[in-house]
Amino acid sequence: MSFELIGSKTFTPDDTQVVIGSFSLEEGQDSIWVRITQSQPPGPWPWSYGILGWRSSFGYELGTTKAFAEPEGAVQRLSVGLPPIEKTGVITFEPRSFNLSWIKKGNPWTLTFEAQSGVQASAGSGSVAFGVTTDIGDVPFVLNSIGLANLKL
Repeated sequence: MSFELIGSKTFTPDDTQVVIGSFSLEEGQDSIWVRITQSQPPGPWPWSYGILGWRSSFGYELGTTKAFAEPEGAVQRLSVGLPPIEKTGVITFEPRSFNLSWIKKGNPWTLTFEAQSGVQASAGSGSVAFGVTTDIGDVPFVLNSIGLANLKL
């Protein structure tokens, strides 16, 4: 399974909660992994984080999470351990107000969102393992118990 492009967005000072794009889960799936890539080149960024979520007609069934963006991409998990009632929804992102202040000062913030869904499974240590395919091939990640993706060495 690979990541699917959901959308890209250059945030403006007027953006609060933004719908990035639609995303659906298959029957029995209980998790979405979202990779957020910041378009600005590496450097000392004024950016912090935003609130990432997946909203269906029943609300935020998979919860929300504090989501950071990196030029190399950063993966966050949306899951509460149970499959959602509704399988179709939208990926949302809410930049924090201090990020919008930086945008007002002329620092654009462009993010690309990609997602894949699946079933959260234990790998013995309470971790979830999944592969990420990039331009250079497969990159093995392990999702730790607090939802952060670490390279599996």
